[in-house]
Amino acid sequence: MKRTTKKKNTMKKISALIIACSIGLAIQAQIIDPLVGRNTAAGSLIGYTDYLVNDVSHGVGGVGISFPSSGSGLSASYVGTTNTPEQALFLAPVNTFSSTFAVGKMLTVNVAMPVSSTAMDFGLAISANNPSAATAVGDATGLWSSRGLFDWASISVRPSQTAIRANSSISGAVVTGNGILSAVAANTVSGLYIQWVSADVFNLGYIDTGSVQHLSETVTFAGASTIGSEIGFYGDLRATGTSLGNFSNLTITAIPEPSTLAMCGMSSAGLFVGLRRKK
Repeated sequence: MKRTTKKKNTMKKISALIIACSIGLAIQAQIIDPLVGRNTAAGSLIGYTDYLVNDVSHGVGGVGISFPSSGSGLSASYVGTTNTPEQALFLAPVNTFSSTFAVGKMLTVNVAMPVSSTAMDFGLAISANNPSAATAVGDATGLWSSRGLFDWASISVRPSQTAIRANSSISGAVVTGNGILSAVAANTVSGLYIQWVSADVFNLGYIDTGSVQHLSETVTFAGASTIGSEIGFYGDLRATGTSLGNFSNLTITAIPEPSTLAMCGMSSAGLFVGLRRKK
């Protein structure tokens, strides 16, 4: 009877520890924008601005990329000229959200991406404070690019190349398509992430359907950069009348310290070992 009681007590301790660790990790993640069921055209996505950063399809009346939201989530749509590059950022200041993006935190978004043969990217983005160098909707005049006029970075899915693409602009130096990971089918990507590692260092990558994180690129900005002040999305679409994505649950997660994870693991393992010895 005593042995049975001790076993039950040990199992209760294990369950309590597992629950405590799970809650401890879960409360560090906060959805700051569900991105579902709202109309961006009506301006109901609080604080976001659509910035055109590269336009090779001038003459279609301003930026051809939009970021509409519906009951299924945020998507990227294009009404420009076929097969001509156009890139846009859809950004909001971090201080408009309920949680702060800072060193030691990770920005993530859930991804539901169809397999497609058209040349399109849709992804997660961060930028420096007030990207006024980029041109807002409807202001494009002529063939131009403002990608190198302010600091920003993005991690996106390009279904046509079965690839993850990391782009960045650092002190005027633009890198596009860096850190491509081949043979990644769009429908095996469940999320994208940007992790703020240290003052000027960011990890960009994706999460597969097995919840495994894959690093695509580490980007280091100059010390004076205000990168991370604005967060949002990136689109590079080139097929007329097309729409890509659905994104949902824009989330800021506090990355747990390795010691915390190790403590949970070792404590659980110790209780299990103790239980086995008593048997």
